[in-house]
Amino acid sequence: MPRPRVLVAHLFHEGHCFNPTLTRAEDFFVFEGAAMLEAARSSSGILGGIARALDAACAEIIPTLSAKTRPGGPVERGFYEDAKGRIVAAAAAEAPDAVCLSLHGAMLVDGLADPEGDLLAALRRTVGNAVPIAAGFDLHAYCSRAMLAAADIVTACKENPHSDLQAAGERAARLALDVLAGRLRPVTAYVHLPFMSRGNSETASGPLRELHDLGRAWLARAPSLVDYSIFNNHSFIDAPSMGQVVLAIADADPATAEAAAADIATRMWAARERFVMTWPDLDAVIDRVMKEPSGRPYVMGDKGDNVLAGAPGDGTALLWLLNERGADLRVALPLTDAAAVNAARAAGIGATVSLEVGGRLTPGMRPYPLTGTVTHLGDGNFINTGLYMRGQPSRLGPCAVVRSGGLSVLLTSEPGLTQDPAAFESNGIAIAEQDLVVAKSFFHFKLSFEGHATPIQADTPGMSRFAPTELPYTHGRPFWPADAITLDRIAPVIFDRSDRGRGLAVRFR
Repeated sequence: MPRPRVLVAHLFHEGHCFNPTLTRAEDFFVFEGAAMLEAARSSSGILGGIARALDAACAEIIPTLSAKTRPGGPVERGFYEDAKGRIVAAAAAEAPDAVCLSLHGAMLVDGLADPEGDLLAALRRTVGNAVPIAAGFDLHAYCSRAMLAAADIVTACKENPHSDLQAAGERAARLALDVLAGRLRPVTAYVHLPFMSRGNSETASGPLRELHDLGRAWLARAPSLVDYSIFNNHSFIDAPSMGQVVLAIADADPATAEAAAADIATRMWAARERFVMTWPDLDAVIDRVMKEPSGRPYVMGDKGDNVLAGAPGDGTALLWLLNERGADLRVALPLTDAAAVNAARAAGIGATVSLEVGGRLTPGMRPYPLTGTVTHLGDGNFINTGLYMRGQPSRLGPCAVVRSGGLSVLLTSEPGLTQDPAAFESNGIAIAEQDLVVAKSFFHFKLSFEGHATPIQADTPGMSRFAPTELPYTHGRPFWPADAITLDRIAPVIFDRSDRGRGLAVRFR
């Protein structure tokens, strides 16, 4: 039997509808061909999982394009259309036996709210109904009906923080091969729940732990069920049908898929009040760091200025509070400010500079007056070493470190992914020598700083606070709790691709 030929592609961007700064073509890491596969096989992400599963199955991998960038404002339309065009053109030229994609699922493109759905639809038009299409997603994806109409397999990682991205990729590839071999005739049940989680969305405890336990129980007792996913829609995508989505995939068994999805979704809706979480404020964080030295170094997840959620990363609230309290602490804090970076670089290492830093991009913030010594200048490029995104390249843009007493401010030209110790260590900031490190992350820093620092989550101001009534949502309304919502019944929609020659059948139950 000939080796199956599987076309693979990767697009990663998590959009923030209220961040006006465009994400540009030059902000992406782009790999093609053999370089794409080499990068994938050395990473712990979804694309790495896809590559490993296809290698294990002795499939022939047809690499197309891998394009990844940090979360942020909308992607330039031209870059997206070019990337989509190259992937679709490869599918047309190669005529693959199957297609398997690594997608975030909350990508935002200027003038296009659902680019992943658009890409999947273009691929389906190109390869026809008989070719299986599978995609692995981040669980914070905006899971749309357009995605489900085009793909045979839509599956998400199950853990937040995301320690199982590789497993999601492996699952997507494995199920795609099962469909290709005729071992699986996929039927997907979809339920949309119009409510926004307000922070209590880790999966190791609370309502999501219980719901994933329920999903695993369904998999254990229903032989035809092959997967379930719970999508906790990224809270800063303002698009129709935003909210929570439950999927269940069964082998030619719509009744079981429907029952599983309806059961999980019904319990999720009933538990919606429990998705609210409270955290200590910045005063409480400083108190803990000062009063409990045995926990040092601490690492604080900056909820309100979370670059991993698309915020600009220029929040100065902690700087002002440290100054006000006169706290004698060694603190390392990243801050997006290209103008300040340029000034520090012009002054040079060892120079004393007086700068107004940060507070220019986030509404309600104000720049902070920083006087200190330039101790480091760098290009901002590093490789993630922590569990989340391990082995994947990242960039902060040209950067500078300015030290003032115990304070080390890592000035970056671009909003940087600082959930990883390497963001600091590569710029001469030793984690072990700090009392407190600030990560512009809110969940995933826990994975990557494990063994390096004691994690703290804090309620900080900024564009990524879980506050649904504070941002001007329009397209996503109505949703609970911003609106009064009543659901009389949970009614899954069935996407049936069990007959590949016939294509898609959609049934409303």
